[in-house]
Amino acid sequence: MVSTVEGVQLIAAETGRLKEYLQSTGPDEWGLDSPCEGWTVGDVIGHLGWAAEFFADAISQGRSGITSAPEGMPEIGSIPPDELPDFIAKMAKEYNRSADVNLADAFTSSVDRLHGIFSVMEDDDWSKECWALRMLQPASAYVTTRISEVVIHSWDIRFPSDPNAGLSPDCVAVVLERLPVWLNSLGLAEFQPSQSPARYRFQTTGAADFQRDVVTGDQENRVEAAQGEPTATFTCDADILALLVWGRLKPGQVLADGRLAVSAGAGTGEEFSAWLSH
Repeated sequence: MVSTVEGVQLIAAETGRLKEYLQSTGPDEWGLDSPCEGWTVGDVIGHLGWAAEFFADAISQGRSGITSAPEGMPEIGSIPPDELPDFIAKMAKEYNRSADVNLADAFTSSVDRLHGIFSVMEDDDWSKECWALRMLQPASAYVTTRISEVVIHSWDIRFPSDPNAGLSPDCVAVVLERLPVWLNSLGLAEFQPSQSPARYRFQTTGAADFQRDVVTGDQENRVEAAQGEPTATFTCDADILALLVWGRLKPGQVLADGRLAVSAGAGTGEEFSAWLSH
């Protein structure tokens, strides 16, 4: 994991690239459908701009010891979890509509404000509790969230105009840390291979040298650091795994077309491949 200071630097660099890109686009590109279902490219830009504003508000208040909701935001936990996606989408689309043809400039203003807040934080400020939609969290948690949001949504913004768009090489390793969350969302706890215990290794090539093992049949299924001889190894480019764990690609699709390759070790990867593709 990167430190908070390193995270702020990554956010600034990736945001700078995105600001520059948006200045070369306009309403035609912003009106395209994005990989986020139901969202246009402009809505994704609006999401990043709106989030920058409330991140800045929450951190500024938390730094001063205020943990109540920023103006215009709900109190912690007042929106049921299953209604949060609709709320977030609503706010993103409102930001987009309000900015209209000035969307790139509005985005720049919002992200510059957030960066300004980041730049004045003292070391002990990062541990201070801040308001968030679900629960109180340290200010540093907003940095972790922001890295992944900027990297993945930057791809969402570019992809409709450039199907060959890639992820920022400097940030891929950070967004891959979501691997356990993704696997748990697929129901890892319920996976029961006939060969037990088993150890399935994910490893990447390209921008990040990332390795993690999925261990099954040893009291509970879990993700841990790579060690020992794997039952099978799943290898792909770091961009592919990042897009998988963030829901932009489907496991069955990349297994079928060979972008996620499986090699046998102490056993085979057939059962785990079938489970991933279910």
